[in-house]
Amino acid sequence: MKRYAEYKKYTDGTWQKHLYDLSNLPLKDFLVKYHRNIDKPTLQEWQKWMDNFVIPAFDSGRYCEMIKNFGYSSKDKHDFKKQNIFFQILRKDDRLDDETRKFIAFMAGNHFFDKYNLTINEWFNSLYWTRPDLKGGKYTDYKDDYTINQILNLPYGLNHFKNVLLNLNHWHRI
Repeated sequence: MKRYAEYKKYTDGTWQKHLYDLSNLPLKDFLVKYHRNIDKPTLQEWQKWMDNFVIPAFDSGRYCEMIKNFGYSSKDKHDFKKQNIFFQILRKDDRLDDETRKFIAFMAGNHFFDKYNLTINEWFNSLYWTRPDLKGGKYTDYKDDYTINQILNLPYGLNHFKNVLLNLNHWHRI
């Protein structure tokens, strides 16, 4: 039985139909339908993240600005060295644009990979890449159908990946 079958008859443009299509369309068709272009709200949110957090995190003269904007209590809370190491590693992946490389490297500086005890390769090959905290066990609903590598190897995959990066559970603060 397909996931989210109850959403099949919803109108295109609703979150229910989007969720149904994500779970039931072949990935290539889903990417063409929903991510041929990045929608305006996602583009605006992406730009906000870049302007307020990511770009300042790569400019030593703006570190304090990023610290304040992100809500860190001090500069020591972000690992700039690890961020730069990850950025250098990601430069070898030509499927990513520079903004996305910096965004992922920013995640490394924000301890995403430390928190979940992951390497970049493990994360790119995981089916739990959106919720690495729920890998295995009884949380199979959070197991994705595709890895980051599979998504990035398809046309419009980068647009989908950027959209998901902005909404990772990692960013939800308690």
